[in-house]
Amino acid sequence: MIMRQFIFSIVITLTVMVATAQPPEMHSSAVYKAASWKTWLLDSAGKISIAAAPGIAASKRELPAIKQQMAKLDEEKMAAIQYWDAGAPAYRWNEVTDNLLKDDFAVMLRMPAAWLNIAIYDATILAWKEKLKYKRKRPGDIDPLLKPVIRAPQTFSYPCEHTVTAAAAAYVLAYFFPKKADSIMKMAQAAAQSRVDAGVQFPSDVDAGWKLGEQVAKAIIEKAKLDGSANTWDGTMNKDPRKWTGTYPVGITLAKFVPIVLHSADQFRPQAPPDFAADMKELKHFKQTFNSRFLAYYWAGTGDAWTKLAGQKMFEYRMADDAPAVARIYTILTTAYHDAAIAIMDAKYTYWGIRPNQYDSTYKPLISTPPFPGYPSGHATGAATSAAVLEYFFPADAKLFRQMAQDCADSRFYAGIHFRIDNETGLRMGAALGKFIVETWMKQ
Repeated sequence: MIMRQFIFSIVITLTVMVATAQPPEMHSSAVYKAASWKTWLLDSAGKISIAAAPGIAASKRELPAIKQQMAKLDEEKMAAIQYWDAGAPAYRWNEVTDNLLKDDFAVMLRMPAAWLNIAIYDATILAWKEKLKYKRKRPGDIDPLLKPVIRAPQTFSYPCEHTVTAAAAAYVLAYFFPKKADSIMKMAQAAAQSRVDAGVQFPSDVDAGWKLGEQVAKAIIEKAKLDGSANTWDGTMNKDPRKWTGTYPVGITLAKFVPIVLHSADQFRPQAPPDFAADMKELKHFKQTFNSRFLAYYWAGTGDAWTKLAGQKMFEYRMADDAPAVARIYTILTTAYHDAAIAIMDAKYTYWGIRPNQYDSTYKPLISTPPFPGYPSGHATGAATSAAVLEYFFPADAKLFRQMAQDCADSRFYAGIHFRIDNETGLRMGAALGKFIVETWMKQ
């Protein structure tokens, strides 16, 4: 036990040395460009406020409390500090959301990641305005003897951006997952406390950050309540045997959801599909290869590859210090997918495009066919939408994104659950839709 504590104390010492071996904090105007950005969905951003930041004397009075917390650091608290410090504040909350969605398909249809990220984005923009207004120094800047155990963000301290994000995310997630609200809130509180424990925030930074994030989240939740998810299906089912039929058309009410950026669900609706005879012939004569099977299975079970890829690129481009820019990318990406899902289902249930195994009952696909119409391919459309958004922010990686979208689209043909025309149409539709959303957002 003594040896374990000795080793842990060495790790803490080395961590502090690495964290503090950095140039003086730079509070350049470029860091605060986001303070001039507009919030996206807040109707009355001016009504959301926090108290003025404490002055230098009050800040010094908070220093003993920070030192007391740092003196209590153990392995568990250090693990929490390092976990929440990974990447920009929005990074972990997108991970959390993805994990929550794996267990709840009904909530998944409402695409809560878009609402979560909008709340984080709008709250972060307001936080940046407050940072620039008060210019409060970090604890280690006021007391050089206080050595944070992680690298302190190169921004002003008040309010805490990690707490702003945690509170905004937690309240939105608690709304969508009420049965898990307690655990979500505890997670957010742990994220906030980790910043004080690490020595990079004052307790009052955290308190203000929580109040700001909470106010923004509650305003965004009121918007989310009007997303159209309360609409019910009228029971009208396709009867034409040349089109898709089934016992229940999954996702049909999505076509009635309210887009966040698109003008309407049918804004990018493609033209009606042609007869699928030639496509069916091609599919039946297709010879599988190792690579085609791999792609079919990979994209059938990979989950949310695009948000994870966005996180990877933000790490590669070292964007962790730019919380607003990271929040913006996550928000545009997830909002684009939100609107794409609505547009996809609008097209699917406008045309009721038949699936290969219904067009020819002797045909056996490689994987199970989804219980909704095929035209256009949702995977292809969603992939092209995501690729268009990521290409805007990471143009040097455009070739990678486009190839991934193509592979994703092709995988549905290889799997035998889509005709080629479904995928080609989806790629065109998604590329146009994603480009529209990211350019519309960036012009605001």
